[in-house]
Amino acid sequence: MSEPQQPPAQPHGTPPDYAGSHYPAQPVPQPTPQPTQPQHAPHDGQPHPGQPYPGQPHAGQPYAGQPYAGQPYPGEQRPAQPGAGLGRTAFLLALVSLAIGLVVTLSYPLMFRMTGDPFAIGAFSAIGNGLVLVVAVVGLILGLMSVRRPGPKILAGIAIGVTASQLVGIIISWVSNLFYALPF
Repeated sequence: MSEPQQPPAQPHGTPPDYAGSHYPAQPVPQPTPQPTQPQHAPHDGQPHPGQPYPGQPHAGQPYAGQPYAGQPYPGEQRPAQPGAGLGRTAFLLALVSLAIGLVVTLSYPLMFRMTGDPFAIGAFSAIGNGLVLVVAVVGLILGLMSVRRPGPKILAGIAIGVTASQLVGIIISWVSNLFYALPF
């Protein structure tokens, strides 16, 4: 009788191929060695296209000890996105319009105490809400412009939501005041 046939040995790092398994063992691809030093022609005193200057043997080329060969450094900053500045500005304008509206709302009791004149209170309300309206419209326009540009859109979306809600609130307030003023 002859000896039983043994399966070939598995390469290091691959799972064994068990009898009855549905997935045969796959060979592990071995990395190809990369040259560590670029080959250069002898230097004749003149720089050649694609070759570094004298004193810079690896200018811009990866070498064996470089941890992130061919990739930007981890601490390197990326250039700013074109829509990021407008979105940030729109967000800041939305916050400014919120702050102005808050100051106007909180100062109504002071206006009632300082002056009982309805004309002065109405003028204060119109100036304050008009300023909020102008800042909110500018913030809404910048937010809409930023959404159409490539780049991050989260700040622009927040600015659009905040300024649109302020505009709706101001317009509804003015229309309701107009309806209350008409019958008199």
